[in-house]
Amino acid sequence: MQVIGIDPGLINTGWAVIQEDGSKIKYLGSGICKTGNKEDMTARLVSILEQLRSIIKRFEVETGAIEKAFVKNDPLAAIKLGQARASAMIALGESKIEVSEYAPNYVKKIFAGKGHATKEEIKRMASLQFPKVCFSQTDEADALAIAVCHVHTLKLNANLNRAIKEAM
Repeated sequence: MQVIGIDPGLINTGWAVIQEDGSKIKYLGSGICKTGNKEDMTARLVSILEQLRSIIKRFEVETGAIEKAFVKNDPLAAIKLGQARASAMIALGESKIEVSEYAPNYVKKIFAGKGHATKEEIKRMASLQFPKVCFSQTDEADALAIAVCHVHTLKLNANLNRAIKEAM
């Protein structure tokens, strides 16, 4: 199963694609969807959408996960992040790809074992799990963490559902 993780952002949207095959997770690719901060909002959102469309098609993505919006004190930043998330979700949705959303602390806990891991700790853990991969920015490592978290959560839910059925 090909899985994409997306770390949305208006300037840099991180993405990573992995392949889950039983107990193995294989790294397929990652990168950054960049937009120019001098472009108008519409052009930036369309750019994110088009870049992700291309990635989804190239990797034949089957399922996806995206980080939920979390902004402490800046309502305008939250709105902008929400718009970037919407572009990413539309790219997945128009390809009939189911989208799961995860809170940042949940992703960090599942991926790094610590719900308040820093971006550098996530990048370090990504390098430990995928030693041949070099990340140009932490947004790529964050996207990889989201994809890996999604795979583990799907397995956890499947095992839980199987255990519930067996117990009944």
